[in-house]
Amino acid sequence: MSEAKQTDRLLQQIRQGQTFSDTDYRGIARIRVRRDLPLVCVALHDGSAFPSDLEPLCRLSPAERLFEEDPHTAGLLEGMPVLLAGRESRYFYDLNRSPAKAVDPVAFGRKIWRQGAHPDPARAQARHRAFYRLAEVLIDRLVRRHGHCLVIDLHAYNASKIDRPTPLFNLGTAAIDERRHRPLLDFLLRRLQQIDLPGTTTRVAENDVFQGRGHFVNWLGRRFPDVLPLCLEVKKIYCDEHSGVLNRNVYDALAVQLPAALHDLYRRYRQQHRKRPGDNGP
Repeated sequence: MSEAKQTDRLLQQIRQGQTFSDTDYRGIARIRVRRDLPLVCVALHDGSAFPSDLEPLCRLSPAERLFEEDPHTAGLLEGMPVLLAGRESRYFYDLNRSPAKAVDPVAFGRKIWRQGAHPDPARAQARHRAFYRLAEVLIDRLVRRHGHCLVIDLHAYNASKIDRPTPLFNLGTAAIDERRHRPLLDFLLRRLQQIDLPGTTTRVAENDVFQGRGHFVNWLGRRFPDVLPLCLEVKKIYCDEHSGVLNRNVYDALAVQLPAALHDLYRRYRQQHRKRPGDNGP
């Protein structure tokens, strides 16, 4: 089956409300819908795939690129029913920036390309648009079915870049109406505070290290007024910031406790909306 037919088939499955296990989307994303629930978990920067033909043109090694990516974040969401995870490096195109800025030749203060400009912006931007098309079809279907949707936009950050104590979890709320959603936000902050990981003290903050101003959550807010997008950052204590090698004890505990907290958040969120047939807990 051709890539175009595979894409059409996947989008049709989503539109029809079918459930399916982890599925590749053109090497751009991994998606699954285990249950038809208005709860979507997203890991934009989970992947690090990079086109082999562009590798010689890149100034940064795979290890250098990994530092600003969010490895293993999709794995932290394995317990969640609906997942959308990016598979390609943010240095090829950044899914959390607008299409124009997604191919900027400088990221995090470092030049990406040996010859200056992005060597293939058309290809990169086309794949950026394809990811957003997939997200749009998925979330549009859930909003049409349920009337609303909760989206968790999960990221990871490097504490070594910040010369002060930083929280384990940071909730960014700049893209939403904080006053309207304050009870739910406070519930999530309290629930995250209950997470207990080996060898660390859990501290939770709102708009501390990041404010949730990324393109993805802002796009969601503009495109879907009935969607609540929450940007959640977790400190990379679960792996080595440079190599991505897992701190297995911490990661395994987090992979159990974070989904449990998100399930509890969804149940509280659902109480605030009229239930429709089939809108049961995860």
